Amino acid sequence: MTSLNNLSTSDVNRLSDGRKWKINMTDWKNVKNKTLRNSGKNIYLRVKNLYQLKHLQPWLDQVCNQSSCPWQGCATMTLVRKLVLFDEFYKLTYDEQSAFLYKCIKVNAPVRRRSGKTDATSRRFCSFKYYIDDLQKRVMTLQDKIKLGIMIPRDNRGKHLNRPHAIDAPVRDLIRQHINSLPRQPSHYSRIATDNLQCLSSDLNLCKLFRSFKNKYPDINVSKCIYRNIFRSDFKLRFGYPRSDTCKQCDFFYNKLVATDTEEDRKKIEIDSKLHHSKAEQSYDALKKDTDIGRLNSSIVVLCVDLQQVLFCPTLTHSNMFYQRLLSNYNLALHNVGNNEVSMHLWYECIAKRGSLEIASCILNYIENNYDILGHGEERKLIIWSDRCKLIKIFFRPAKNKKKTAKVLVPSQWKYVIANARLEKPFCIIEMSQNDFKDFSALEQDITKINLKITQAMWLKLTADAPKHVNIRESHNTLRPWTSHQIRQNNFKDNTLSIKDLPPAYESQVALTKEKKKDLLDMCKYMPQQYSDFYTSLPG
Repeated sequence: MTSLNNLSTSDVNRLSDGRKWKINMTDWKNVKNKTLRNSGKNIYLRVKNLYQLKHLQPWLDQVCNQSSCPWQGCATMTLVRKLVLFDEFYKLTYDEQSAFLYKCIKVNAPVRRRSGKTDATSRRFCSFKYYIDDLQKRVMTLQDKIKLGIMIPRDNRGKHLNRPHAIDAPVRDLIRQHINSLPRQPSHYSRIATDNLQCLSSDLNLCKLFRSFKNKYPDINVSKCIYRNIFRSDFKLRFGYPRSDTCKQCDFFYNKLVATDTEEDRKKIEIDSKLHHSKAEQSYDALKKDTDIGRLNSSIVVLCVDLQQVLFCPTLTHSNMFYQRLLSNYNLALHNVGNNEVSMHLWYECIAKRGSLEIASCILNYIENNYDILGHGEERKLIIWSDRCKLIKIFFRPAKNKKKTAKVLVPSQWKYVIANARLEKPFCIIEMSQNDFKDFSALEQDITKINLKITQAMWLKLTADAPKHVNIRESHNTLRPWTSHQIRQNNFKDNTLSIKDLPPAYESQVALTKEKKKDLLDMCKYMPQQYSDFYTSLPG
């Protein structure tokens, strides 16, 4: 490892790039102590786990007694003059201090030697005369340099080049080439905050990378520590998190990027991926604008809707659970961005399925329970965002963490798990009954067949002023024009059924398959009686 004392400022900045903890030599304890020691200030020295304060020498606070001091100049020096000289000396750098002390040392030939010793056999070939006793160690160091013929002494502490275990530059280049060969992509989440941060696959880690390097270069003698240091200091990379609910187009680009071999194809895929993400960022910008409007204007209701992953019960722990079919539970979240309230609509598969009819019924239930019918002259605007809300995904994440440790035997217990996922402002839990799911087929009879691919529509706009038309926009770019499509005949009269007159979508419970009902009944013997009766009563 290279000593950082030999590095320039640009070298330190390069090594700090991409590191979680930046290199700042001025904060190192030994550097601070060295600076304080060289400046003559008080320092703390660790001696046997105890801190002892090294004070200034007591003679600094005294003046010499003229009757006892053998040096005439010292005896006539005042305390103020001594303090001034002290400050001036310690304002110098260490090398400048050494140069000053160098001038204070005089080299003389030995006046006398021990009997039997000559200039050739004696180790003492010169004598020094100086008048400093506080800096004895530094003076002795300067004496050794004078003996070696060094006329300009410099501070060489920490600047030696004796590193027998240093890794050769070609080996470091091989490690860098190996890391550069790994496919990477921008962070899937929070792309604005991590614009310059590249991610490797979430399946990788440093141990796997090091084993891959050793398998490719078995004759290279390098440790995992060296590989890790180069990875952290020379590259601004991190390992991606396991992704969920991702965009299929993003996954398509990522798989193509992993499979490509040429640099030309790689750049083309990266350009297409950036174009795709720029379109996605437009949608988040539009969502942010609607969120700000919904918080300021109470007549504009902005809802974000998302369906959570399927929840299963009963959550037993024995090994047979991996081979048995469980009861599916559904949770649709509606987040009102105006008041930041979240409603969770729960049901299980015997009550209703999970399709467009069920989603529309949950939204209708929310609107009926939270808003009154408009009076004469009143207006209200409803904006619904589907599968775009970051907050709902954050809400689902605590609920998912609670799900890992929760013991749920019947569907009604899921509401307690979800409610406890956010304690400061608990979710509003709504258990949907079968009568809450409405049949909207009567409203669809008057809709004409139009040449429209609904999957390509990003925005759909319906207004009371034009009930026969729907406006479509295939991009979240607000500069793009709306395209109008007629959805009803010209002779259409607005005499449709009232929402309250809609019939229920289900006349009876949805039956389970025979295999699932059998597996659920087999698990009843591992549950208390009151819970097993619930599964016995399920149709199937």
